[in-house]
Amino acid sequence: MHNDTLLEIVKLILLPAVAFVAGVAAQWILQERKFRGELVHALADKRAVALHDLWQRTTLPPEVASLGGNETPPAALREQIDRSILEWYTEQAGALFLSWTATDRLFRLLDLVRSDIARRQDLELAVSLLRSCLKFDCGIYTRGEARRQLVRPRPSPWPVIRPKT
Repeated sequence: MHNDTLLEIVKLILLPAVAFVAGVAAQWILQERKFRGELVHALADKRAVALHDLWQRTTLPPEVASLGGNETPPAALREQIDRSILEWYTEQAGALFLSWTATDRLFRLLDLVRSDIARRQDLELAVSLLRSCLKFDCGIYTRGEARRQLVRPRPSPWPVIRPKT
């Protein structure tokens, strides 16, 4: 009889209490997701503009593109790239729009740009990885596509045209 009473107490008090707590927790999680989704949606246009700007800043200049794969770009050119990215990241608040993975890849690119042994092919790979992440973050690539490697076209047979300044 004692076990039956205990079982009745559990049924009447403990189970409803557990269900109530679970319901409150589920509601809180759903509300947090909804809020985050609304925030991401509200920032989508600004984020697209910011990521487009980062894309342009990470386009390696012709002076880098014309180097051999194992050549290291001059320090002045690497400094210019570094300053441009940092301006976007800090002064233009671009950091607000980066996912964790994109931030990690951007930091790896900056670390490489600041290295005296940064080869052109290493910079191209770091830029490519960052840009693949940006495409994923914008919904252009799926997770699987972002992990796959594209076949690179052969090098251009035409000389690199330097922009007019």
